[in-house]
Amino acid sequence: MENVSELVSTSTYVSSVISSIVFYVFYGFALTYIFRKAGLKAWPAWVPFFNTWRILQLGGQKGWWILVGLIPIVGTIIYLVFLIIAGIKIQTAFGKPGIFYLLAILVTPVWYGILAWDRSEWRPQHRPIVPASGYASGALPAVAAAAT
Repeated sequence: MENVSELVSTSTYVSSVISSIVFYVFYGFALTYIFRKAGLKAWPAWVPFFNTWRILQLGGQKGWWILVGLIPIVGTIIYLVFLIIAGIKIQTAFGKPGIFYLLAILVTPVWYGILAWDRSEWRPQHRPIVPASGYASGALPAVAAAAT
């Protein structure tokens, strides 16, 4: 009986690790394409926490809101509100309607996948607050430079 419980425990652990790796790789590729479409450098998509920092900046929010999310309960709620605001601004910049954000809430991987791999173009109506060094060109794009 002890061997069976060890086997179940081990298989649960292994499947958990494998599924975590699959999700990490999927989100890494999706964010890579989203960042490239927005004219940003792609490497931050693969750095945990920094990729969310960059998503917040791309959506016109301060990246440090992710640090507020480390505060239990209240901080997490505040962080999620700013992440939702950033997500809505990002999808709007890709030409998606507001109701499209339901996908982000209900089926997050589908939302990221559509933003990454459809043919939409980045046309922000807000001012992303990504520093110039974050752009692939090394300088603020004309639209963002004009808004500053």
